[in-house]
Amino acid sequence: MLFGYARLSSAEQNPAHQIDALAGAGIDAGNIHVDQAGGAKASRPQLDVVR
Repeated sequence: MLFGYARLSSAEQNPAHQIDALAGAGIDAGNIHVDQAGGAKASRPQLDVVR
């Protein structure tokens, strides 16, 4: 089973391109997780779900 992870660093960004690329790679939409986080040390709760 494949999982995908998209990360946005600002509220102005749109995850659509990242999600489309992950879906195009064969990842089911239910297995794509998205976080919005600023900075390298910001919490990434959706990434923790995938791990």
